Amino acid sequence: MPTAYSQERKTMLTKDLVLYTTSGDRVVPKFINPQKESLLDFAGQMLNIFKSAEGKTRAELLEESKLVVDGAPCSAFVARGIQKLLFDRTEFDTAPNEELIQFRRELFTQTSRLLSEFEFSDFNEYKEKVNRTFLKSPEGISETLYADLPEYQQVTAFKSLSPERLLHRYNCAQVQGLLIRCNELELTLADSKAASLRQLFKYLRFHQLLATIRKGENSNFRITVDGPLNLFYKTQKYGLSLANFFPAVLHQESWQLQANIQINKRHSYHLQLDESSGLQPYSHQFLAYVPQEIEFFQENFCSKAEGWQIAPANSFIPLEGEIYCFPDFTLTHESGKEISLELFHPWHASHLATRLQQLENQTEPVLIIGAAKELLKDALIRQTVETSEYFSRFGFVFREMPTVERVKKVLMPVVDKQ
Repeated sequence: MPTAYSQERKTMLTKDLVLYTTSGDRVVPKFINPQKESLLDFAGQMLNIFKSAEGKTRAELLEESKLVVDGAPCSAFVARGIQKLLFDRTEFDTAPNEELIQFRRELFTQTSRLLSEFEFSDFNEYKEKVNRTFLKSPEGISETLYADLPEYQQVTAFKSLSPERLLHRYNCAQVQGLLIRCNELELTLADSKAASLRQLFKYLRFHQLLATIRKGENSNFRITVDGPLNLFYKTQKYGLSLANFFPAVLHQESWQLQANIQINKRHSYHLQLDESSGLQPYSHQFLAYVPQEIEFFQENFCSKAEGWQIAPANSFIPLEGEIYCFPDFTLTHESGKEISLELFHPWHASHLATRLQQLENQTEPVLIIGAAKELLKDALIRQTVETSEYFSRFGFVFREMPTVERVKKVLMPVVDKQ
């Protein structure tokens, strides 16, 4: 399954390939110059190797690209980082090979039988017996036995891009590698193009990130997103989601980013970037890819919720105190009645408590709330949910994804209020 609107399975460099400097309490990523001729030539050589790699094994591709990396006109860290990003854009044949599985089964069965039925004077005699049984040399047996290990997997596809975009991709990955270690991320965006902002918030919701959205000075939006180090639930997955989200920011005309980055579990540094940093998008806006579980939920809803339609949310909902909510879905009844659905996943504990507090004085259904059952393991959250009048009327609990029956049960009083 492709990853979040891009085709890349991984989004950032490993820790030893993220380069930065620190000064006082600030951390500054070390970017490369995407217009530098020697770097563009190097990126072009690497791209040519990967574009012509179909049918080659992972080991062959690694060896061929390493020759160019060793002669790169930049540091080994930068060259290896670019190499890794290209491997992340490469697809390999990882499907189970039934013939190899059967061969291994037969090999282990036959060698076990030989050891139990015959006495061998030495290991060479045993190997000769195995060779005669399978009509293969020891080298041939070894090669066949391990042919589906990662280094022998063949390249099936590569998602190419231009040399300049590859260098921009590298710079973006430097920031992503830092964001996976952040405590909190704050974005300030100019309210210039509503469509562009909606696209950004769709990225947020796609990656199951919840943010506190406020309207600031000059109609700017101020968005605060919890970092993975502030969480106690699947922080690695959340950190990857946060890093995956960052490239969407680069499509905004005017943006400012601030984050607290914790390095080596001892020192906390301040990261500050804006549109003048030289970072540029390396791809088009996200594709219309929908995860399978969400697509399944939407299809089920359309077929089982008679009179209702469902679509990804496309607008903000203003709440008390200049707070805004960007829900997951908009549900539309055939009568014209609309209601939004917002889902809170296991890492959204603080956001769920805040949202219920914001809605507690509402007598009309502003939006429907779905809370992951995992959240209720926290005693404080469970108490908040159980004592919330709003949740008792317009909320429900789900496991991995909501069921249509649970959503319909909450929708019935919404229609009755017309």
